[in-house]
Amino acid sequence: MQAAALPVPVVRWWAAKASAERRIVFIVATLAVAAIGWLGVWRPLTRDVALMRSERTQNATALAEAGRMVDEIAGLARGGGVGTPGDPRADAERVFAAHGLREQVTQLDLQEGRARIVFAAVPFAQLVPALEALQRETRLRLIEATLTARVEPGSVRAELALAR
Repeated sequence: MQAAALPVPVVRWWAAKASAERRIVFIVATLAVAAIGWLGVWRPLTRDVALMRSERTQNATALAEAGRMVDEIAGLARGGGVGTPGDPRADAERVFAAHGLREQVTQLDLQEGRARIVFAAVPFAQLVPALEALQRETRLRLIEATLTARVEPGSVRAELALAR
């Protein structure tokens, strides 16, 4: 150690110690520095590395899901639906029948190239998948919607406008 870097009382104390005592003090100081390094540097670093690895896995999963959604959206935008351009009314009736909603349709007519559909009461949990199927299978997209909550839990009055 350099004597000039240490305060005078420390230098006197060190000079008064025997060589065995100096070794003991040096070993204790080395162990203290190692313990502080372990607790203050190494453990936080290893904890953060493990945390970042788990976040990386979650982010990779989310990125893969987003990529799948982008591909699906691009396919829909390219007109990748399996439905052929035909009568929107017939397409809507077919999809609603497949989802068990045909009996709940109170009004279904064609106005200005749009299918206008009214449900007096329909379970919201059934309506959303049916609308997704309409878009995917027939390329009918929801243009306008008015949903009003009903007294029955989970049920809505739905006025929908669909177009290609």
